Amino acid sequence: MPYIDRNGMNIYYEYLHSNSLNQQIDTILIIHGAGMNVRSWDLIVPYLQQHYHILSYDLRGHGLSDKGPDKLAWRLLFEDTLFLVEQLNISSFFAVGHGAGSICAVLLGIFKPEMVLGCSLHSIPLFFPKSTAAKFTEHRRSLVQNNSIELLADHVIPNITLYTSDSPEISQLYEGFYKVSLETYFELWEAFVDIHDEIFVQLKGNTKPVVIVSGDLDPIYPTYLSGLQTTYIPNSQCMTIINSSNMTFYDQPEETYKQIHHFFQNGNASPKSEDAFLQALHSELFERLDEQNQVTSENILRVNLLNYFQVFVNGEQIVEGWNQRYAKQILIYLVMNPSVTREQLCDDLWGEVAAGKARHNLRMYLTHLRKLIKNDEYNFLRLDKEHIYLSGNIECDLTSFIKLLDVAWIEQNSIHKQHLCSQLFEQLHKNSFRTLSDDWILRERDK
Repeated sequence: MPYIDRNGMNIYYEYLHSNSLNQQIDTILIIHGAGMNVRSWDLIVPYLQQHYHILSYDLRGHGLSDKGPDKLAWRLLFEDTLFLVEQLNISSFFAVGHGAGSICAVLLGIFKPEMVLGCSLHSIPLFFPKSTAAKFTEHRRSLVQNNSIELLADHVIPNITLYTSDSPEISQLYEGFYKVSLETYFELWEAFVDIHDEIFVQLKGNTKPVVIVSGDLDPIYPTYLSGLQTTYIPNSQCMTIINSSNMTFYDQPEETYKQIHHFFQNGNASPKSEDAFLQALHSELFERLDEQNQVTSENILRVNLLNYFQVFVNGEQIVEGWNQRYAKQILIYLVMNPSVTREQLCDDLWGEVAAGKARHNLRMYLTHLRKLIKNDEYNFLRLDKEHIYLSGNIECDLTSFIKLLDVAWIEQNSIHKQHLCSQLFEQLHKNSFRTLSDDWILRERDK
């Protein structure tokens, strides 16, 4: 079996050469979604192979690839992908991703535009706003019982394909899903939530042809979401595959192949009206969309952690009350972990306190924190019986610093890398990280 070793971690891949006799053949890199593996592309591969070389691989902890010792993060997954194509001497390619795999394709287009010829994103999980993405992840977590992935699989798989429950095609999906541990599955989704807003920011600078593909019968990502996403992504368009669900390339492999092949060969050829009246109408539509986005984005909770502890709600600094009832510690924890269980928070902050007493105290602490950040008015802090998460526009200098650090980490050009690192060090001085004193966050300070 073809494996490639990356720091002692085996990545399973398949590299198929095209059946075409043409001399110039492009490569398509296909990246599966959460809980899937390379086999999820089997039905469309024979069609793609008519005109393209095809590289597919199993993400960490999926299929035949090792999980490795590290917690899944998009920087790590991105580096795996980049390592694979470079080891195989593939200098350029089209990127096709499904679900969470679309995020890898997006990151390649953002950070390695010289390599990516175009992107086809199938059921990409971009939500509005970030809190919705967190809710989506927590809903799937709620489907897990007795530490078993079976109920989760029974929810996900029938919603992503139109194949019947007794078909070999759906049995193959179940077989792959059961090979993925719950830890791996949710680490992947949590990693996505962590960079959700950053992806939107980066996509505004997109220069590559992008098509967002959805099935007309997809209950998870309905087709109208594709249209909304294209309003945020320059040089993009949406495409609907009829009589298919979430996995268009599984339900309708031939039609999906025809559409993305046409797109890759022709790029974004969407017609633009020369009529001044129609142009004005379209302009008004986009202005309205921008206005709606501004309305949902006006309330901002700003938390400074890098050099000083400061909290601002819509520009107004909240000065007093942070040394009472662990308000400061809880807020810092939630900023760094936007969606957590009550049990996880209690274990990390007060592991030495009995569980029942810690949860009882937490209720009082959260009431105090909600008053400080004016939660009744702005609803930054969301609670249910088991989970706590921040929602809306949450800004933090430390999380922004870490994201920039990740960008510098993956940069391959030594001159550009040096420039990025210099910018990072300019943000630091002798007081940096002094606000971070709890044991759980020492790993971030050490990093």
